[in-house]
Amino acid sequence: MKFLSNAHTHTTYCDGISSAAEQLAAAQRLGFVSLGFSGHAVQGFDWKYCMSVEGQRAYLAELRCMQDKLAEWNLAPKVYVGLEQDALAPDVEKAKNRLDFDYLLGSTHYFPEPLGEEWVAVDGSPELLKRCIDERFGGDALAMADAYYAIHGTYIEKDQPDIIGHFDLVRKYAARIGLDVTTPAYKHMALNALEHARKGCSVLEVNTGNIARGYDVLPYPADFLLDAWQDLSGELTLTSDCHDARKMDCAFDQTLEMLKARGWKRLLRLGTGKELWDTVEL
Repeated sequence: MKFLSNAHTHTTYCDGISSAAEQLAAAQRLGFVSLGFSGHAVQGFDWKYCMSVEGQRAYLAELRCMQDKLAEWNLAPKVYVGLEQDALAPDVEKAKNRLDFDYLLGSTHYFPEPLGEEWVAVDGSPELLKRCIDERFGGDALAMADAYYAIHGTYIEKDQPDIIGHFDLVRKYAARIGLDVTTPAYKHMALNALEHARKGCSVLEVNTGNIARGYDVLPYPADFLLDAWQDLSGELTLTSDCHDARKMDCAFDQTLEMLKARGWKRLLRLGTGKELWDTVEL
């Protein structure tokens, strides 16, 4: 089977390299039934990464127009206008976004305090992240991961987004920063955060973006987290965290086979009717 949807899509309004029109054209070529845009929402500090205030306004206007035209002509895919919202976004922005957008994808990228004048993202500069570990965590990468998971789990539990974004993003540079993600201590902190997150959201994305960009051969999250999510009666959706329209469905087929082998019977995809989600049997 094909999974003909993607709820995690970026454009040139933030850090994507493809325009909204190019992303739509790719989804149409693939026969997608639904497509969700999820630009990086305004968070007020790292402007090279997120949308500007004016950019987010233009993003919303362009995509609402696209959404309306496709609906008027009864053309696929059904478009959703969402946001990827960071844990550190101001509460006033979060409240407004909840009203203005079709869905929110909740992610954690940053630590709360900058290092000098630079904001440290776990998926940003590995050199800056290593310096943060050395200066803030006494050289202990595991302590850094613990701090990350505490932020992420608490954020999802409190803010209750519609989708949990790349849950174990902190493992992106694991080998380069000396983080051993196979230890019981690491798994314990990740599982604890996952349990907190489950209280705030029931949909976890399986994200192939790290495969698309050549950082790994396996998606987020790791197998032990997928197994735990199943035990917690959570739902999954498959996304490519697409920044480049040429990789809209990157590694979808192999990931579906992996999920079936781990006992998953169904996934959710953005709906084609009135509901946010449709169920896809594997």
